[in-house]
Amino acid sequence: MIFSKWRPFMKLEQLQFFAQAVKYRSISVAAEKSHISQPAFSGQISKLEKELNIKLLNRTTKGVTPTAAGVEILAKIDTVLDNINEINNIAYNYNSRGGVVKLATIPCMCDKIIPIVAKTMRENHPSSHLAITCQESSEVYHSVLSGMAALGILFNSVELTSPEIIYTPLFEDEYVLYVGPKSPYWDAESITIKEAMAQPYIAYRNEFIKDYGGVSTVFKDMMPNIALRTDELESVKKIISEDNYVAFYHRIMTREDVYLKYNLLRAIPISDYDTRTQVGYIESKKYKPSALDKVFIKVLKQIVSETFCQNCADY
Repeated sequence: MIFSKWRPFMKLEQLQFFAQAVKYRSISVAAEKSHISQPAFSGQISKLEKELNIKLLNRTTKGVTPTAAGVEILAKIDTVLDNINEINNIAYNYNSRGGVVKLATIPCMCDKIIPIVAKTMRENHPSSHLAITCQESSEVYHSVLSGMAALGILFNSVELTSPEIIYTPLFEDEYVLYVGPKSPYWDAESITIKEAMAQPYIAYRNEFIKDYGGVSTVFKDMMPNIALRTDELESVKKIISEDNYVAFYHRIMTREDVYLKYNLLRAIPISDYDTRTQVGYIESKKYKPSALDKVFIKVLKQIVSETFCQNCADY
């Protein structure tokens, strides 16, 4: 009997990245389409080659092509991905009476809107559950595209489009500037974009580092006076309320914010710049939504329309 050396399990994401690289014949193009950095994308393929102990791609200055072994493995990958699609469809069908809605969403939706939707779902469909992952728009897009999430809620962006994704708008929102009592603009009715960008700014995660469909898309080619950066969304408000810092937030999605309600923060509109952005949900053509997913979408639209968007455009 021949015993082979144990190797780490390959990841589904690595197989998908390899297939994408072959499809576009370019690692840089495939990475861009997948909305991740080229080094990270290339690194995952290299790890796959190392784990399999075989070269999968011929790399040249003109692009990439699969090796002979890569062609054979690619055929198997297609089968694997098709089987995963069938497994997802089976699971989704069994979720029609109960089960899990896998949702990837931008963090600001979790402040108020998603909790109300979750409460309504529990009341009307007690056997259902929500599995929620908070991500940036580009990550939401990738989660739905890969089948890791059935539904996604994100900011609309021309960068986040694909023939395999269906986008449906929900509502329009606009960015306002959160300021605290120590800000010189605490009593202001509005603020110019130049004045806003000059204030000491607290950036959340990748804000103003890369275009992920949020503030980086709305405030193109602009850079605020970033003093702090954090991945704790709630701590941003606390810091602003206690010191002279600012941050951009959404008017509709945060208008019932407890910090605003108790006058710990003020939301100042931008007077000379269009800060509007559109929020919508996405679903995959390949990983079709289940009956329960469709119920969630219906409830989401109802909550947005009745509770948050009386004055929004009728989508």
